[in-house]
Amino acid sequence: MNSLTISVVKKKIPTKQHCLKVASLLQATEGVIYMRGGLEGNRDDTDIELQFRQESNFFYLTGVNQPGFHFVFDLKTHTATLVAPVVPPQIILWKGPPDSLPTLIKKYDVDAAILASDLHALLYALSPSAIHILDNANVSAIEPFAGLLTTAELRPALYESRLIKTPWEIAHIRRVTHVSSHAHIALMRTVQFGMCEYELQALFEYECARNGALRQGYLPIVASGRNAATLHYTKNDAVLARTDPDMLLLIDAGAEQDCYGTDITRTFPVRGEFSRKARVIYEIVLKMQKVLCWFMPFCDTFRFMRHWLMSLSCPHRHHHQRLQSVLALLRPGVLWKNLQQLTTDILCHELIALGILVGDEEKLIDLHVVRAFYPHGLGHSVGLDVHDVGGKGAGIFSTSSEFADSSQRHLFLLERPLEAGMVLTIEPGCYFNDAVLRTWLAQPELSIYFDLEQIEKFRDVGGVRIEDTVLITEEGYENFTIAPKEVNDIEALMAGARDKWVGFW
Repeated sequence: MNSLTISVVKKKIPTKQHCLKVASLLQATEGVIYMRGGLEGNRDDTDIELQFRQESNFFYLTGVNQPGFHFVFDLKTHTATLVAPVVPPQIILWKGPPDSLPTLIKKYDVDAAILASDLHALLYALSPSAIHILDNANVSAIEPFAGLLTTAELRPALYESRLIKTPWEIAHIRRVTHVSSHAHIALMRTVQFGMCEYELQALFEYECARNGALRQGYLPIVASGRNAATLHYTKNDAVLARTDPDMLLLIDAGAEQDCYGTDITRTFPVRGEFSRKARVIYEIVLKMQKVLCWFMPFCDTFRFMRHWLMSLSCPHRHHHQRLQSVLALLRPGVLWKNLQQLTTDILCHELIALGILVGDEEKLIDLHVVRAFYPHGLGHSVGLDVHDVGGKGAGIFSTSSEFADSSQRHLFLLERPLEAGMVLTIEPGCYFNDAVLRTWLAQPELSIYFDLEQIEKFRDVGGVRIEDTVLITEEGYENFTIAPKEVNDIEALMAGARDKWVGFW
């Protein structure tokens, strides 16, 4: 498949700047930060090793993706000390020799490296006034210093620090998003009826791995047909059957490299051309995402212009060009909760136009009825975790009381204006999920707003989600995601690939 091979450049990860960011947020001039990294694990009741992945906060401060390490950062001298495990000879027999202490200093952005057997001596020598740890930290290795431990400040400082990405993090997330985008393109080029969802998952993982991203940031979602109505469908075991010639395929997958990941969703037709019904829903979701970027600077007053906004049909060619030209208006200072509401309002208007929802638009919006088709938030922070942390206290995300019913418990809203350096997803969607719809229809006072006959007409569409990973910049934004999402672009790409599969069509 002529997918791009992206070269891998290995450099020392500049994690000490992360330590200094956290130290400044702690506002402490004395004491130390103590972190313990992840430990190696085995599969239940066996000696078969599980694939190791470092705890994200530890990686953020050290860049170490190996088990058994500790880390100490002196807040007074800004000295970073990596503490390596003592590896018994019998383990060396199976695993090989560990890096020497001088090698660790060359490999990682630290000032010193010691063995774990010298950890107590280091702490006694530093004589810290306080040891800052996470509230869920494993502190068994520093029990003699239990009286110095404090958990009040480190987690908020880490979360706030991780929210605004450093230049190295931005470059890394950009690269892994490009790698993942090429993997999505490979699936568009390859998909055909008769394949199984897990074949496409395997191809996605292969395309990422051959470009240096050996892990996935999360379990890939490869959802065909009505499976796409399930938000986190990960069975990936259904056959793409010819009995559904209008079948859509939703791929939600993103790779991870050096613990940094991305999050991309693309939805496209298995036969290479959107059916009329599928295209209608797809273009509504695409409009939700693109009009979002158009009106972001005006979101504080979007209620006053909503009727004019809703008068726009799903963009024809001239509308499409205008939408594309104003994407750069996305910038810091915008409130996320307003963006969430704007996309919800757009979907509500479009579903009324299709006859799926009936009644007064303002009342439907006030009742949040559209959540029956859009039961998740607009996006989330991305970084060391695909649903990344960020912000002071419990983080930038919190459950909105406005959507506190059971069907909205996964809706999260950003409580602060966007800032340069944030990396976020924008992922509007529309789903025809039977279980969710039954919940709404079971309420007599709400069921009157749904047209079941019209819902049935679109039910086989399953679900559509379009998700990009973007960086907020001082001037606006940068979209890291380069996989096509315009209908014409997707169909053109798949038409070119389909010639190679002439024997199957």
